[in-house]
Amino acid sequence: MLKAYRIVYLSPTSIIRSFTLFGAICWNYKLIYGKEKLEALLNEFIHNPPFFISSAFPYIKDQFLFPKPILPLKGEKIDFETKIQRKAFKKAQFVTFSIFKEILEGNIKYEEDFSRFNIKSGIIQEKELELKLEITRHTQVRNLISRNNLSSLNLYFIESDYKLYDEYFLIYFLNNNFIKEINSIFKLIEENGIGGKKSIGWGKVQIQEIENEFISEIEKKINFKNKCFVTLSPIIPSQNIISNNSYYEIETIKSYTDSTFEKEFLKNKVLYLKEGSLIVKSENKLTGLLKNVGNNIYQYGLEFPLEVKLCTITD
Repeated sequence: MLKAYRIVYLSPTSIIRSFTLFGAICWNYKLIYGKEKLEALLNEFIHNPPFFISSAFPYIKDQFLFPKPILPLKGEKIDFETKIQRKAFKKAQFVTFSIFKEILEGNIKYEEDFSRFNIKSGIIQEKELELKLEITRHTQVRNLISRNNLSSLNLYFIESDYKLYDEYFLIYFLNNNFIKEINSIFKLIEENGIGGKKSIGWGKVQIQEIENEFISEIEKKINFKNKCFVTLSPIIPSQNIISNNSYYEIETIKSYTDSTFEKEFLKNKVLYLKEGSLIVKSENKLTGLLKNVGNNIYQYGLEFPLEVKLCTITD
């Protein structure tokens, strides 16, 4: 069963990825159910995940936006006019659901195919739509205080972003019994916040389930057995990925654990294939990993696959 959840931002925020959401779910699950149940849940994820979670993407005017898939170029040689056209859509981050479906159906195969659409505010969209990513940037003044005598040591400034639009994320439940548990966890996440810098008031959100006619359409595209897909979640690479046929962007993440309730711990570096990567795999096994990053901490890196037709697959 697929469910979509809206994130309404009430404060400055950091970027919300699938591993951010998974980490928040685990920490708050531990608060509610205890350490032993959390360890049992993590063990279940290693062998038979009860759900899969996407990263958070913009939800504007009831429109689900998706990460712009990483597609090949039409040819090795690109003329000057094409290079100029590419500038507009090369930096775009998101596409609308209808354009995304064209990619999944194999009607859009190359980056150059985006040139026939309107590109505005980093969104590849239909010409009749006027979707914008509205963000306001603020400079906050902070006071560094001595813990010894509570005197002011220094004033410093940090930049913060307020998202003036909502986002959504998807959870595909294989175990529907977890749906009731997830709702109580979200209530606690709203109280505690999500993402970085919660100690200075960041990450205050509301999480609401979305009822939208497109959810059932999206669910039809989820296929863990198909060998070609676009992922909505960063993937920790596994051996069944055919790198020569895949199109992806690599990033490395090295971060600390949540320090809200326990002493922070620097996790080991993790390599990811970013959201929007077009992945071809050699067999129908699950792609990605739930990886131990030290101190018995697990980093989420499982696929969230939307099936792509007409892919070229060679072993």
